[in-house]
Amino acid sequence: MQVVDEILGALPPVLVLVVVAALVAGEAAFVAGLVLPSATALVALGLLANEGVVGVVPALASAVVAGLIGGNFAYFAGQRKPPKENKKAERLFERFGGRAVFLGQWVVGARTLVPRLAGRKRVPYRRFAAFHTPAVVLWATWLVGASYLAGASYDVLAARAGRAGGALAVLTALIVALVLVGRWFGRHPSRLSVPGFHVRSPLLVSLGLLAGAAFLLVVAIPPIVRFSGLSEADEAVARWARGEWTSDGYLFARDLATSVSPEALLGVAAAISVGGWLFGHWCRGTRPDLPGLFQCLAPVLPMVILSLTLELLNPVDWTRPDALVLPSLGEFDGPLPSASAGSALATMAAGETARLAAVIGLLTWLVMQRIRFRHTQVALWTIAAIAVTVCAGSWVYLGWSRLSETVAAVLLGVAWAALNAGIWSTRQPITENRRTLALT
Repeated sequence: MQVVDEILGALPPVLVLVVVAALVAGEAAFVAGLVLPSATALVALGLLANEGVVGVVPALASAVVAGLIGGNFAYFAGQRKPPKENKKAERLFERFGGRAVFLGQWVVGARTLVPRLAGRKRVPYRRFAAFHTPAVVLWATWLVGASYLAGASYDVLAARAGRAGGALAVLTALIVALVLVGRWFGRHPSRLSVPGFHVRSPLLVSLGLLAGAAFLLVVAIPPIVRFSGLSEADEAVARWARGEWTSDGYLFARDLATSVSPEALLGVAAAISVGGWLFGHWCRGTRPDLPGLFQCLAPVLPMVILSLTLELLNPVDWTRPDALVLPSLGEFDGPLPSASAGSALATMAAGETARLAAVIGLLTWLVMQRIRFRHTQVALWTIAAIAVTVCAGSWVYLGWSRLSETVAAVLLGVAWAALNAGIWSTRQPITENRRTLALT
């Protein structure tokens, strides 16, 4: 890997971009199954951009364009071949659909195979592009951007990347396990009953399981993110953010961080759920009942459990930064929080971010259940991801939250939203003889 850094560093700037673009595009386009050092080249490209050898904007643009070209070439190359019987691939695309394309971009080896499998299985191009394009943009931006911001030696960055890969694998396994468990309980709610106990025992069991899952996520995710080495970039990102402060930008970030309320969004989610339930009864000409109301509000309950768990545990890493920097009043047009107010807000940053990510995930899922157009669903999830990123990034931009704890909070919220959606997306319709189990 050191060789890649040395070779690229000896080339003219334009040729650096050409070589890296060829490696990225060639990995997916021409060499299925054989892994070229494309990720290594992108990390080296980010470091060269940090040193001023190439511009960061051309570096990002060339990485994204090359990734898109390679993936699309592989997709159409797969389409040119006759469909091949592959039961594992069929199950993969039938179960995960476009998500397999999105996740495959992040896995070594899968980047070369998944686009070809998608083409060979005749996945519609619009569906392929809807997932492949954002995956490539995020993947290339992450590799180039992270190395550009780090500004460290390649060996140090490579070691951190290895730790980050291990942490990502653990996080992925944890989230997938929770979602699978949630989907299983969603399909088999009767398995929650306890023989010899009251008929409402499934409710108590399910509440206990949710509380246990929340405890597991709150306790496990911050240390996993810390192990990834992301915390070593906290100070560099904080200095960069302070260097980018502007009057309008700072005031916008302050207003966004302090005005977007997870509780208000949770109320909107509850209103959407109840409104859809009442509309369904009106269309069927039936009368609403209390157990049915509990049933439609049940997806909101896990958000309350998460909030209580965060209040009780308050992870030790989620404290205000060691040095809270505020701009002088003369620099900005408008009122700024005092140091004491900023310190108090900083202690809320990670918890608020986790709640916000979870609630936005719930709200998006509720709206998506009433929309059957796939492109609209993808657009909704994209908007939700942008909203979470901007709101979470506001705390980092202000210097009121570290990058690592913000990422951990977002991951916690996303994992909780995924667990909640996994339970309720497979929930069996309630029947008359099971009304007393409505909340489970």
